[in-house]
Amino acid sequence: MNAALPALLARYDGNLPRYTSYPTAVRFSDSVGPKQASDWLEAIPPGEALSLYLHVPFCDELCSFCGCNTTVVRQENARAAYADLLCENLRRAGRLIPRIAASRPPLTHIQFGGGTPTTLPESGFHAVLDLIRDLFDIRPDAELSIELDPRHFSPSMATMLAGLGFTRGSLGVQDLDPAVQQACGRIQSLAQTRDCVEALRAAGIGSVNIDLIYGLPLQTTESIRETALQTATLRPDRLAVFGYAHVPWKAKRQQLMPEADLPGAPERIAQRQMIDQVLRDEGYTAIGLDHYALPEDSMARATRDGTLHRNFQGYTTDTAKWLVGIGASAVSSLPGGFTQNIVSPAAFARALSDSPDLPIARGVACTEDDRKRAALIEQIMCGCPVDLTPTGPDDFTAERERLKQFAADGLVELTETTLSVTETGRPFLRNIAAVFDRYLPITGAGPGQHSRAI
Repeated sequence: MNAALPALLARYDGNLPRYTSYPTAVRFSDSVGPKQASDWLEAIPPGEALSLYLHVPFCDELCSFCGCNTTVVRQENARAAYADLLCENLRRAGRLIPRIAASRPPLTHIQFGGGTPTTLPESGFHAVLDLIRDLFDIRPDAELSIELDPRHFSPSMATMLAGLGFTRGSLGVQDLDPAVQQACGRIQSLAQTRDCVEALRAAGIGSVNIDLIYGLPLQTTESIRETALQTATLRPDRLAVFGYAHVPWKAKRQQLMPEADLPGAPERIAQRQMIDQVLRDEGYTAIGLDHYALPEDSMARATRDGTLHRNFQGYTTDTAKWLVGIGASAVSSLPGGFTQNIVSPAAFARALSDSPDLPIARGVACTEDDRKRAALIEQIMCGCPVDLTPTGPDDFTAERERLKQFAADGLVELTETTLSVTETGRPFLRNIAAVFDRYLPITGAGPGQHSRAI
């Protein structure tokens, strides 16, 4: 480990937002509801490209480490009914989005997330995709992505997804060590993962993502090195390497995780560094806080040319300005601010049954200052240089003063007009971005709101 890291960890480790939005989700409240969401959808400039996210909150089995909004639902009729709810949510949102004459709003990106979206029946997938094509104009170069569980996947699923137009599959792996898997409640062999990757590619879905997690119980730098090496043999186009977020006050299933076996901050960053070293040695390009891509992948190209973006879907090459979230707990990014659908699938269903309105639970309106800071924070999280040239009354004097310590520690390079994150600073992107978060106390947020920054 870098000799300076213990001191840096002591100074910067804490609980901070992931900055997939700004203002962050802790600012959401029920002061924003269906009326604001409808107004903001109607405010989308006609003809502007959109991104669509559809959330499926079901899994075939639950993993103890997971913090997502999901539950086990095995009844086929309940899964089919949820596909109907997605269609109804789509119709209500779709009719509010302005059009140019008889044209349909253009879509540049569609992502099915969860949960495990393939828990939907095939008939449900066809119904949802057919409706999307009726309501929107899917651009020829649009990316259609879906999250998958290799433990519950088959070649016939791959064929079905390819026939529907999906272009990318995202696989959860997390860790391949049997002891770690046992501690986390997710038993998944390398063979299962390889079979899933090969089935996708054989069906014509050429782009594959794999997720890994460090900071899990019983992980060591050596075990995670082996996981990274084995995963790299599959040659996924992209990898996401997340630090385990232990938030048992939010995700009750994490109370099953053996806390005594969780690695501390020095071990976590050593594991992160090990994965980083292995993946770079295997030819991957490091991207933003926690992603890697093969040099020819579109995300690596976007990193090189400065067009990488970050939203509720994480890092993305999608250039659409607005994101429309469909399904229980899904979040939308709209001209007036952010909205979130009702989280509970049962309450989400009741809202669609009992009212003609959008099933919105909460959100936050964005000010001009929010938009300005959101752009700066996104640039930082994407590893792009930031222009700090003073404009108007806000010259970021206070932020510059706080950044001097980051510069002294070698995490950033700071001039009169620019801010650049160094390679040493990459693990600390959330800390650097937090400097520009006017809602976050300087001392950081408590563990009841955010996950560990490192």
